[in-house]
Amino acid sequence: MGLNLIKVKVYSILTLKKILGQREFEVSIPPGSTVKDLLFWMINKWGDKLTRHLFTPGSNSLLPHIRLMVNGRSIEFLNGVETILQDGDEFLMLPIVSGG
Repeated sequence: MGLNLIKVKVYSILTLKKILGQREFEVSIPPGSTVKDLLFWMINKWGDKLTRHLFTPGSNSLLPHIRLMVNGRSIEFLNGVETILQDGDEFLMLPIVSGG
C-alpha cells in the first residue's frame, strides 16, 4: 500500500531563488511533516550552499535575517520549525534585506 503524500508549494526570492534555481516549486512530503523536515529535505537536495544561507554555522539555528512563512504567517507566530505542514500549504523563504 502506497504512502499518501501532501503537496506543499515552496516560494523563494533573492539569493535563495538563485541557489534553488527557481522561484517556486511543489514538493510531495509525508503527512505530519514539519517546516524543519521540509528544510532538511531541501538541504539534502541543494546541499551546503543552501545550508550556509539558512543556518548559523555549526548549528540548526536559522540565521537572523531569514524569515520563513506558512500561508502568509511567520513561523515565529506558529510553532516555529516544528510547525506541521498541511496539504496545499504555501511556504515562503524570505531573506530580509535592508539598506539606506
